[in-house]
Amino acid sequence: MKPLKLVLSAFGPYAGRTEIDFTRLGEQGLYLITGDTGAGKTIIFDALCYALYGETSGGTREASMLRSQYAAADVPTFVELAFRLRGQEYVVRRNPEYQRPAKRGSGLTLERAAAELRYPDARQPVTKTGEVDRAVKELLGLDYKQFTQIAMIAQGQFRKFLDTNTDERSKIFRELFHTEFYQSLQERLKREALDKYKECDELQRRTAQFLSGISCAAYPEQAAKLALWRQQEFRGCAGEALELVDAVIKLDEAKQVQNAAAKSALDEQQRALNAQLEGFSQLAELESAVRSLQAQKDKLQQQADSEAEAKAAREKQLAALESAWQEAQAAQLAAAQEQGEQQRLAARKRDLQDVQAMLARYNEELAELETKRAEYREHMQDFTEKKQKYDALDMAFLQAQAGVLAATLKEHEACPVCGSLQHPRPAVLPQDTPTEQQVKQAQAAMTSAKAYLGDLAGQGRKLNAGCERQLQLTLDKSRELLGCAELEKLPACLQAEQKQTAEQTQELEARLRPLVQLARQEAQRAAAVTRQRASNAQADADAQKRVAELAKVEGQLQEKTGQLEQQQRLVADVDEAALRAQGAELAAAQRELEQQDRRLYATIENNKGITANVRQSTESLRRSEEEYQSLKALADTMNGRLVGKKHVNLETYIQMHYFDKILRRANVRLLQMTSGQYELCREALDNDEVKTGNSKTGLDLVVHDHYSGRRRSVKTLSGGESFMASLALALGLADEVQSSAGGIQLDAMFVDEGFGSLDDSALQQAVATLQGLSEGRRLVGIISHVHDLMDMIDTQLVVTKRTNGAGTGSEVQILA
Repeated sequence: MKPLKLVLSAFGPYAGRTEIDFTRLGEQGLYLITGDTGAGKTIIFDALCYALYGETSGGTREASMLRSQYAAADVPTFVELAFRLRGQEYVVRRNPEYQRPAKRGSGLTLERAAAELRYPDARQPVTKTGEVDRAVKELLGLDYKQFTQIAMIAQGQFRKFLDTNTDERSKIFRELFHTEFYQSLQERLKREALDKYKECDELQRRTAQFLSGISCAAYPEQAAKLALWRQQEFRGCAGEALELVDAVIKLDEAKQVQNAAAKSALDEQQRALNAQLEGFSQLAELESAVRSLQAQKDKLQQQADSEAEAKAAREKQLAALESAWQEAQAAQLAAAQEQGEQQRLAARKRDLQDVQAMLARYNEELAELETKRAEYREHMQDFTEKKQKYDALDMAFLQAQAGVLAATLKEHEACPVCGSLQHPRPAVLPQDTPTEQQVKQAQAAMTSAKAYLGDLAGQGRKLNAGCERQLQLTLDKSRELLGCAELEKLPACLQAEQKQTAEQTQELEARLRPLVQLARQEAQRAAAVTRQRASNAQADADAQKRVAELAKVEGQLQEKTGQLEQQQRLVADVDEAALRAQGAELAAAQRELEQQDRRLYATIENNKGITANVRQSTESLRRSEEEYQSLKALADTMNGRLVGKKHVNLETYIQMHYFDKILRRANVRLLQMTSGQYELCREALDNDEVKTGNSKTGLDLVVHDHYSGRRRSVKTLSGGESFMASLALALGLADEVQSSAGGIQLDAMFVDEGFGSLDDSALQQAVATLQGLSEGRRLVGIISHVHDLMDMIDTQLVVTKRTNGAGTGSEVQILA
């Protein structure tokens, strides 16, 4: 990264807009930033660092302190840096949070902090502060802290990187040389070793838990050993515990065999006793059977007597139902006959209605015919008048044609009728002569009237034929039904016949109504008879069944009574109570043996299950302990935790390699600056100097004094010596970072103060070193008040205070 242009606006002591064009300083070499005390030399480095990372170079100025107190209210505060990286130019701009005049109205408003990074290609600028921070870090490959330690040695910060311990230096190297992979590997191995340790502990706990469940309370000696091992959580004695379990299982299995023999003997005694007690059981069963059969017999006899009494009542009820059914059947037959007559009268009534309807239709058609005849007569008169009008107009039009022709004659021109050239008496055209149009209109009116009259005549003929046909149909139907063929007598005949039919229908309905009501009950009475017959049949069957059951029960009762008397004679001389007492003793002994057998079975199965589980868990524990030992040894080695060894982990070991290369580069310059007196060395501890605790070693720094031949702490160096050592270390680190940590390119370095602590010789050596450093494409800026440097370095940025009429603030002048 090489700065190209830096713009400061209302930033620190710079009240207005100040531009610093670094391209005027050249592509390489040293330049000096000098000027008045407090004029703002360090602010240039602060502005550059703030533009990139949002923080000042020394970390002592907060963003709220960056607004220039000399700036006018309307001048914005910001820093803009254009820089080149890998041949591409980028622009980053930032402003802190500050108060500014409101754009509308009076008073102040808060201007929020903002940032923007513009790319050299077509990518959209990054505008959010956090995203700009990440983008700058990704571009440069350095965060703020690494940048200030490598590229910018800020005022008062010379000794920080020089005096830092292994832990802090390791964090810096991790970011610079990307050794986080080794740290991740260390942590993963440490976690895996811890997980494996927890797995071993869990297997040990599980094994102890299994062994704690051993059942051996019946054997005091084994129980005592087990209690002692349980206190030790069975550590180191799982094998002995397994042997104890096997012995207990064998003892319990031997007891099982003994119990089986004893139980077999008791079972034999129980069977003999049960054979003797069986007679008393049979006696009780027979007595119970006799009592039950006697009760059944009494109940069946009572039911048979009741059913005999109910049979007569059922027969009487059935006879009454059958009589009512026959009455309903007779009514149904009579009703059917009367309904036939009713249908005949209904049919005659319909026929009479048809004749009456036919007569009405004839009268309607006759009336329509008369209406059509009257309309014909009316239109005949209209046609006659229109024809007379047409004839008159046509005659007048024809007679007026001579006058029309005469109006066209001219003297000495031939007449179109006779050819004469003289026209002594031409015809005269009457004044009321009709036009040809009037004649045609009269003719059209006459023709239309004639056509409509013809239509009326056709309709009349059709209506007359229909009327005659309807009359004939009506008279034929009347002759057939009433014997009347005269149109004048037909209405009277119809009325008389309809009256007679209505009277007959009323008489029939009066007779039919009670018959129908009774006939409707036929199905119900038939169903009642059917149900009663079925009920009687079922009752008779039940009665017969009851008689059969009664006979069967009487036979069974007689048989069981004989068996009971015989069994009573067999057990007359046997003591039942003594037998049952003996049976109770045998049953108690059997139960005790069964309980012991169940306990033994449960104990054996439990101990066998424990044996299987313990053998499996101890084998798993053995494998896990072997894996743990291997993992722990590897994790301890990589994490620098081996007992009696140096605490150097794998990542630190890798970083030591980079640190040695940095020190080799740094010592080239330090030896030159100190005239060969001092050389930086990585502290190496002997085995008898191993540190304890969690402290790490490997990146601690000492200085070798070639004049005394001894090594001592870098903290013993004087101010000037510390500055040279810090400068050499920073230069070496910058070189190694660019060489090894790909992607990091620093073409500029900034050194703020420290040269005042050097004597003339050391100052010349330091400047020579920096000049050698800048011989490539690197630009090195130095801030210093040392007057001798102004003579040594021609290229300068001169910062001066301005307190004249032009305003208050600082300004920069480039001397190149």
